[in-house]
Amino acid sequence: MVIDYDEGHIAEDYRLAKSAVWRSHVENYSLMKLVGDVKDKSVLDIACGEGHFTRMLRSAGAAEVVGSDISERMIDLARQQEKRDPLGITYLVEDARTVVPQQHFDIVVSAWLLVYARSRAELAQMCRALASRVRSGGRFVTVTANPGVYEFESVPDYRKYGLSMALADHAFDGAPIRFTLLLNDSELEIDNYYLPTSAYESAFSEAGFHDFRVHSPQLSPAAVDEPGYWDDFMNYPILVLMDCVRN
Repeated sequence: MVIDYDEGHIAEDYRLAKSAVWRSHVENYSLMKLVGDVKDKSVLDIACGEGHFTRMLRSAGAAEVVGSDISERMIDLARQQEKRDPLGITYLVEDARTVVPQQHFDIVVSAWLLVYARSRAELAQMCRALASRVRSGGRFVTVTANPGVYEFESVPDYRKYGLSMALADHAFDGAPIRFTLLLNDSELEIDNYYLPTSAYESAFSEAGFHDFRVHSPQLSPAAVDEPGYWDDFMNYPILVLMDCVRN
């Protein structure tokens, strides 16, 4: 079942989980490197949550930054942060699956959105909605669950990085990828859903994108730890990045 971030303290717990070591040294580093230079560009962070990447994109020099999320609680947290530390970001409550009149954004970024598509039809709908937000020639860049996790010979113990992962017995469209985020004194379970890479490429092509590419995550040079510490995470990555260009 898709998690409801408006329920209880889930939004706050998810914000806390952003402090896990793999977030800064792998996820943040990889996504921002792939996005590249945003100076003077208009950027939409869709499914922005509490504004984690939204603020990073604005601080990197984007001229216009909008964050949107279906969760009212997440947007409330983002607006609270904007009030405390104004960066000039606009936050909207918006469903990422809704096709809107064609928008003008140079770059649309999303972290952990496509993982909630449980079927190829749901993925196709998301991709059509994303296409309506990117200008012609603009890019979509995302970090998402690695479809290759179902091909691992075994699942490593990721607990030292702040999470664990559990899979179904075999891969099928919509197969769950359950992440348990390990917090200071509690846990947060989040179900993502498996679709093969070919399904993503097809959905983006049909929605009006080209130059679809999949990228392996990279480790930040700032990640200095004992030898071999990152081997399990980087050799068996839970995430990949994807990007494509709007026709």
